[in-house]
Amino acid sequence: MSSRFDRASAFAFAVRVVAISFVLHFAWEWVQCRPYFVHAAVAPTKAAMLVATLGDLGLTLLAYLGTAVATRAWDWPLRPWGWRTWLALEVSAIGWSLLVEWGALGTGRWSYTDAAPLLPGTSMSILPLLQLVLLFPASFGLARVAARYLGFGRFTLGAHR
Repeated sequence: MSSRFDRASAFAFAVRVVAISFVLHFAWEWVQCRPYFVHAAVAPTKAAMLVATLGDLGLTLLAYLGTAVATRAWDWPLRPWGWRTWLALEVSAIGWSLLVEWGALGTGRWSYTDAAPLLPGTSMSILPLLQLVLLFPASFGLARVAARYLGFGRFTLGAHR
């Protein structure tokens, strides 16, 4: 395995992650927002869903970075995912979803409709948690599949440890 930084492959992979993550998160936001969330400042329009999706992309980047640090591998999405990868990715998903919900509920940015399923013992919806727990690995996993099938294979930003 080469330790050479292949910028073209890294960029192509990043574009795939962003595109796939955008589609997944936008679809999720679109489907679940209107029936389960009440936004204080904006109606659940396509523009509002776009803004929410851009925030989700930022969280996806943070999950990538956290998992890269935890696994000590910048190319972790292209490697086999062991327990450390899954743990880092899912801890990121749970942590970010709870932090964002806690902040948004605490500042009144949004609330829930009566139909929103809540995390047992809390006043937080389970939907944002499920969104990140499911869509973070789906985004990176589907980008990995796309990279393999579309000819932009493995790249390594650092040597294996």
